[in-house]
Amino acid sequence: MGIKEEKAAVRAEMTQFRIRPEERRAASAGIRDRLVGLECWKPARTVLLYAPFPDEPDTFILPRGEKVFCYPRYHAGRGYEAARVDDPGDLKRGKFGVLEPVAEATEVPAEGVDLIVVPGMAFDKECYRLGRGRGFYDQWLLALPGLKIGVGFDHQLLDLVPREPHDVQLDGVLVPSRRVGGI
Repeated sequence: MGIKEEKAAVRAEMTQFRIRPEERRAASAGIRDRLVGLECWKPARTVLLYAPFPDEPDTFILPRGEKVFCYPRYHAGRGYEAARVDDPGDLKRGKFGVLEPVAEATEVPAEGVDLIVVPGMAFDKECYRLGRGRGFYDQWLLALPGLKIGVGFDHQLLDLVPREPHDVQLDGVLVPSRRVGGI
């Protein structure tokens, strides 16, 4: 089996796992508590989040007001950029069906992002992630100098995820029961 097939198999396995709403709420709260308790959270002024799908940890529950939050916005031909969003209700469905900032939202330069909270289908103990398979997000992560922390549920933390040379190693990973990496 080649690496692409291995990645597809892990994605299929992760897709089969169903998390109930009450489990998602509890797990998301645990991740939030771990994240805001990190030493790197306190000095971070600008945090890049993601608008969660129902099978991802809820980032909308992070405390508002003390940080500038921004979200990815996709532009065909240019890729992703970060844009400031003060209220998650201002996010609209974008090209890939993901909630993202509207065109009028202020762009945040890559060097202005201190901390990036990264979604994934799976993560491993060496802080690699497996995304949804398009590769756009990994390309963008390479260009972002801020600290990168993957967040997921306990079942998404594996010993090893299949990876290729272009896959990005994160600075750490948080799941409800633990953290891994240098964070």
